Amino acid sequence: MKIKTKLSIGFSLLLLLLVGVTSFGYIRLSQMNQSINHFYDYRFEKVKIALAVRGEINATGRIMNDITIGDQDTAEGIDAISAGLTKAGDHFKTLTDLELSPDEQDVMDGVMILAEEYTLSLGKFIDLLKSGKVNEAKKLYTDSLRDEQRQIIDSMDGLVKTQENALVEEMADSRELYDRSVQMVAILTIVGLMLGLAIVMWVFPSITKGLNLLERMADRFGKGRLRGFARFEIKSQDELGQLAQVFKIIALDLQVKNEREAMLSAIQQRQARMNAQIAKVTEFMQEGTNARLVAQSFISEFAPVLGASYGLVYLTDPTNGIDQLELSGSYAILIEGTEEGIVAAPLTIRPGEGLTGQCYRDAQPIVLEGVPEGYVKVGSGLGSTDPKAIAIQPILYENNVIGVIELASITGFNSEQKELLNSLSDKLGTILNNIHSRSRVEELLRESQAMTEELQVQSEELVCQQEELRETNDKLEQQQKDLKKSEQRLQQQQEQLEEANKELTVKKLALEQQIDRVEMQNRQIAEVNSELERQALQLALTSKYKSEFLANMSHELRTPLNSLLILSEFLVENNEKNLTEQQREYMKTIHLSGNDLLKMIDEILDLSKVDAGKMEVHAEWTVLGDLSLFLNDLFTPLASSKMLSLTLDNADDIPGAIWTDGHRLKQILRNLLSNAIKFTDSGSVSFTIRRPNDRELKPDRMEAETRYIALSVTDTGIGIPRDKHELVFEAFRQADGTTSRKYGGTGLGLTISKELAHLLGGWIYMESEPGKGSTFTLVIPEQHSFEDYFDEPHSSELTAATSELIFDAETELRPEDERSGLSEAIQDSFIAEESESPEDNRNRINKLPDRESTFKNKKILLVDDDVRNVFTLSSVLEHRNMRVVTAENGREALNVLERDSDIDLVLMDIMMPVMDGYETMRRIRASEAWNKLPIIALTAKAMKDDRNKCIEAGASDYITKPVNTDQLLSLMRVWLHR
Repeated sequence: MKIKTKLSIGFSLLLLLLVGVTSFGYIRLSQMNQSINHFYDYRFEKVKIALAVRGEINATGRIMNDITIGDQDTAEGIDAISAGLTKAGDHFKTLTDLELSPDEQDVMDGVMILAEEYTLSLGKFIDLLKSGKVNEAKKLYTDSLRDEQRQIIDSMDGLVKTQENALVEEMADSRELYDRSVQMVAILTIVGLMLGLAIVMWVFPSITKGLNLLERMADRFGKGRLRGFARFEIKSQDELGQLAQVFKIIALDLQVKNEREAMLSAIQQRQARMNAQIAKVTEFMQEGTNARLVAQSFISEFAPVLGASYGLVYLTDPTNGIDQLELSGSYAILIEGTEEGIVAAPLTIRPGEGLTGQCYRDAQPIVLEGVPEGYVKVGSGLGSTDPKAIAIQPILYENNVIGVIELASITGFNSEQKELLNSLSDKLGTILNNIHSRSRVEELLRESQAMTEELQVQSEELVCQQEELRETNDKLEQQQKDLKKSEQRLQQQQEQLEEANKELTVKKLALEQQIDRVEMQNRQIAEVNSELERQALQLALTSKYKSEFLANMSHELRTPLNSLLILSEFLVENNEKNLTEQQREYMKTIHLSGNDLLKMIDEILDLSKVDAGKMEVHAEWTVLGDLSLFLNDLFTPLASSKMLSLTLDNADDIPGAIWTDGHRLKQILRNLLSNAIKFTDSGSVSFTIRRPNDRELKPDRMEAETRYIALSVTDTGIGIPRDKHELVFEAFRQADGTTSRKYGGTGLGLTISKELAHLLGGWIYMESEPGKGSTFTLVIPEQHSFEDYFDEPHSSELTAATSELIFDAETELRPEDERSGLSEAIQDSFIAEESESPEDNRNRINKLPDRESTFKNKKILLVDDDVRNVFTLSSVLEHRNMRVVTAENGREALNVLERDSDIDLVLMDIMMPVMDGYETMRRIRASEAWNKLPIIALTAKAMKDDRNKCIEAGASDYITKPVNTDQLLSLMRVWLHR
């Protein structure tokens, strides 16, 4: 039986007993009260009136006695007798009005008869006195009036006696009633106490037993001894038993959760250790171009980390053309005891020669467990022993073996060491290939320089020979002139002339040979150029690897940043109201630091794209008036926090919109305004859109018949010295080294802005003076404007309506950071604006779904292999009343879709094991049941073609990590509404 039921029964019985005792006491008290009232109102009042009548009669008798003996004046006596007689009559009347018993009524009837006789006699007595017959009056008093008075007094005394006897009887009855009442109350109290004790003995053991069990559970829970909860046997079915059962379930679930968290922590620690060791490999890039030095550094660094007591590194030499491995590094190798110091390991190994050669041929790792005795010795100055395991790992680069690592361990290799060895060998292969490539490039450059120098020498020799030939021709011409002038000397000089012709022929042959030699040199130059082109391709490949490295590093950095930014923002909101203001400030600092790191990553990626020439321009109609609204909304809070005045102004002669890349234009203006506010401690910052002046124009960069727009940012900040004007546009540089410490920043903003301005066909003009502030002016070509395509009235209406539409949409959804499907939807609305009125468009915008109702009870499939992202995004979505289903890879996602037909939207990560996001989206779109399902791709890679790949694979939209929570929810709201 439940404790609630027991308590209800027990307290109900006690309540009934209390009601009974109270009712009994109330009845007894009412009876006693009635008895007291009867005693006073019925008995005592009659006695009091009777005594009053008796007193008046006695007083009258004394007055008559005084009159008869002459002690009182007759007239006064008569008045006193009349007054006493009146009072006695009133008392009689009161007494007769009271409730009387039959006996009392008989007594009263007799008293009334006597009173009437006494009154008549007394009247006669008064009449005699008034008539002066005093003696007759005395005689009447003596003969009859005194006796009548005595009889009345005796009757009154009898009445009083009767009432006194009745009072004694009623007092006895009241005392008996009181005694019985006390006995009954005592009996009922004893019964109540016994019943209460029985209830306590019935209820409390089950409560104390349950509380003792809960106390033991709480003690074990507090000490963290959760495994012991499985041994608790709970037999009670009451509320405490149910609570203990819930407590047991919670403890066991918590134990399972702790075990899972411990397992996850161990996996993360293991991955962190591996990442830390892998990160050390990149330090070997500083060893230069010596592959043997890198190999020796590698085996010395990582042999102890891998648990090896003996290690060798064999490498191929691409320069000698021999297919063999050469010993390039060793760790703890034993030297045989000979004078020559012969090494125990072979210096060269050919393919298939031994296990090392077989590993080199097959490109597959070999692990030997239980190595035979005497196979190899691992020793020190104190002695030697046999290893327990040998691991032979190929060093691969693009599936080509460029070396082999051989390790011996006296304890054996665990799975973590084997996995780390595999990862380290891959990184070492990349480094060695880079060293070989760098060496080959340097060698080719040296050969090219040598050939260029030789060609230059040969060219100088050819010039000299040509000069000699010219002089010879001049001499011949002179000789011809001399011949014409001196025909007489012709015969004499004939022999000399023939000899000179022979010399000329010889020189001609020499010249032809020189020309042949120049042609050969040209062919050699062509070969050198071809080699240089090949080297250029090699450099392009290196640049590709660099881009891929940056993309992968972006992915690795953005993935933890995603959780950091979303969870810190979630904690700053403090919806559960369980954080202090100081803790919220900590969260804000973490969120701002994460945003700064994300900005640095984006700036480095943008700089690498610019350096590689892969930054593209996507021209679109950009409303100039919207820029001011966008910047005002973005920077007004920041300027207000620094107490700065921020003004934005547009000149009257600028067009409504221009054809340019609006995203890149906003990126430049954000950098310029952010710098202006950052380096201004007091004063103002202004932004103006106008026509450029003569100082800001650069004729050497301007295109013919093209108008330009100037977007100028002016501040009253610290200013820049003239000799540092060019320095601030260099990467990672600021005008003064101390400002980087005071104001922060990477120094990439102006570098990227300058390159983006060039991509837009413009430039940045700077005017600055220390202590007076700076003006940075972006000058870009106007190219086209709305006025080129529409007549003036229609154009103005369209510009205003479009500006309002784009501003409203961006304020709500913020698509400027990505050219997502949402921003494309806004562009579609922009194009359709020509056929809609501003009022129709405003109504259409107002029909967007509200924030909460769109998400309520929506089922979201989250596909991501990173548990941090899954936890973070699930928390955000479930906080907004969405149901979240998760999958760790594409194959699990397809299984979930087969199982759950009510999925409303899919959030798809791209980089996943087993099946990546691209293949998963293709398979989803191939199914007729899922081809309309909204899919938003999430990826931490942010390179040039990633968005196009996602859209081509079937994504409805695309967003990069770290995920901006507001932007993600805005995209989801749009697609869920569709």
